[in-house]
Amino acid sequence: MANIQDYLTWRGDVPFSAAGINEADAYLLCKVGTPDLRGIVPENGTYIPLRRAMELYKARGGETNLGVLTSGRIVPALLDMAEKRRYEDVLLTGYRLQVSEADNEQFSALTLRLPGGGHWVTFRGTDDTIVGWKENLLMTVMDAIPAQEAAAEYLRWAGDTFPGELTLAGHSKGGNMAVYAAAAAEESLQRRITRVVNIDGPGFLESFLLSAGYANIQSRIRTFMPQYAMVGSLLYQGTDCAVVKSGAVFFAAHDGFTWEVEAPGNFVRCQELSPASRAYERTMKEILTGMTLAQRREFIEEFFGTLTATGAVTLTDLTDRKLREILRTARTLSQEPGVHKMVFDMLEIMTRGYISEKSKSLPRLHLPGPFRRRKSPTDPEDPTPPTGEQSWYA
Repeated sequence: MANIQDYLTWRGDVPFSAAGINEADAYLLCKVGTPDLRGIVPENGTYIPLRRAMELYKARGGETNLGVLTSGRIVPALLDMAEKRRYEDVLLTGYRLQVSEADNEQFSALTLRLPGGGHWVTFRGTDDTIVGWKENLLMTVMDAIPAQEAAAEYLRWAGDTFPGELTLAGHSKGGNMAVYAAAAAEESLQRRITRVVNIDGPGFLESFLLSAGYANIQSRIRTFMPQYAMVGSLLYQGTDCAVVKSGAVFFAAHDGFTWEVEAPGNFVRCQELSPASRAYERTMKEILTGMTLAQRREFIEEFFGTLTATGAVTLTDLTDRKLREILRTARTLSQEPGVHKMVFDMLEIMTRGYISEKSKSLPRLHLPGPFRRRKSPTDPEDPTPPTGEQSWYA
């Protein structure tokens, strides 16, 4: 089945004036800021053409292997994209990159000016380190992580710098930051936001989904996740999600280049998440929503400590062999109460799902009373995962 690389071949010569932005474009645009563009794209409001930026990146010997979450296919696709007529008038500006291990922060943003004058404010997602994935889960114990606050500040800068309408977009953690920044914005700035594109970004705490700022922009959020989601299914999404067909499973399905695309450039829909992903989503919510904040932090530290105890550093390291090894070392936890058993249960769901995705059903874990899931105020009465929605681009 066709993917985004095929889309570039199909539509690369078609200007935006002849065919408007579609879902494949949205993914590509929010990935432009994935490589390290420091010293190439200005931090202020000065523009550089996409083609020139990619030429300079290539001339500098830019890295092409960016890991499993960012995909080795991204840089070649961006270099190809920069040569296409469709993107020849796309301009880049406002590049930011900041990393703080002490604060568990990883933040990067980029603004793109499209033909016609509209601006896309994009946020980079998590890299492929297990520490980066841990940052996603830290959202369950903090009202706002440092990267979310940085995203809100960046949007305020963009609003002051660029006139007119704004689109916010991001993949992985970048999608979460796009939603957070839009919800945290002043109402006058929110009125300028036409759309928020959340591509497999982790969800939010219930308190955030009940905030006035979120209610103001909720109808403009479009969320996509693959049928084998493991990132977008974290916590709660306040809107229906379009479930997309992917040619990969679990961690690898987070890579949008594995998603199927149909003409003229939209993602192929699935009716629902895969059985293994539904089990993972359900169990993670049951575990986290039933815990106190202190228990959540203990769970996160022990969960990720177990993942890295065998030497795994990146999600690329989490092969079926490595997951089996991790599960063996954690098996003693299954006999212990509380958080320890929750860690084992979650590792078991991950391992079984990764190794035997062909199984059509996974049994639901019966959790002890203190950890049973409390219904979210945003949950629909029907607990079945939402089906894909119709295309939202013309």
